[in-house]
Amino acid sequence: MSVEIKQFLRTRVYEESLFYFGLQNATYLDDVIEAWSDFDHDLNGRWHELEHFGDADGIILDMAAGVGSFVFRGLNRGHDVYGIEPEAWKLEYIKMRVAEDEKYATYADRIQYGLGEKLDFCDEKFDLVTTYQTLEHVQDVTACLDEMIRVTKTGGKIIIQAPDYFGFFEPHYLLPLLPKLNNDWAKRLLRSLNRPTHGIDTLNWITSDRVVNYIKDTYPHLSIVNVGERRKAKELKFLSEKYHLPIGLLSSMLQLQRWIKSFYQCENMYIVIGK
Repeated sequence: MSVEIKQFLRTRVYEESLFYFGLQNATYLDDVIEAWSDFDHDLNGRWHELEHFGDADGIILDMAAGVGSFVFRGLNRGHDVYGIEPEAWKLEYIKMRVAEDEKYATYADRIQYGLGEKLDFCDEKFDLVTTYQTLEHVQDVTACLDEMIRVTKTGGKIIIQAPDYFGFFEPHYLLPLLPKLNNDWAKRLLRSLNRPTHGIDTLNWITSDRVVNYIKDTYPHLSIVNVGERRKAKELKFLSEKYHLPIGLLSSMLQLQRWIKSFYQCENMYIVIGK
């Protein structure tokens, strides 16, 4: 990647982070930029996991593809993956990357402008629809869920990964308490800390319970796996057998630990919906 293109990405990330959230930590932001600009390595393991569980076959859609990292990594691994992205500067960055490197020439039409609330695809188009760290930013959470389900084939899957705001920490501002305040009080707190309030209006305080309950109520025929809760259940069983302690006691201890941890770290929801 050329110096000019990397500087374009760096400038946009720094500007947005400062304007919306007041972040100026160069080390943190540069790490984000390095990860986003790497189209060759599966840095967060998303593709490895999909391949391991046999979910990478067929046609795949990434809802809100960002700067294209996930889509391009999948294409480089031979998968049939598409993306939609609403932000103009991210689409411009993708065009720059495609124009710069001839190995990306055939990827030019793989990521298009689009909104999650109104996907421009026919019913039952994709075998897998993914959304990663996006659902907290959309204008209408339930409309996005409806659309992801609509464009997924019968027998396909939807994988949702996003912040789970059951706790106290907000991972964009890197501050506690915000998810438990209404927007007016959250903005008052931010002003008292000399932080911008623009970002609050871009966030939904979604929780895994809210997503799961909506799917259960609206689409009772669909299967739902709350991967996070399943992992906690396995951990409980393991600790109970290892230390010969009752499940109820361990559950209370882990719940307290989870509550304390939520003041400085936000858990991510990981939900798999089978159609």
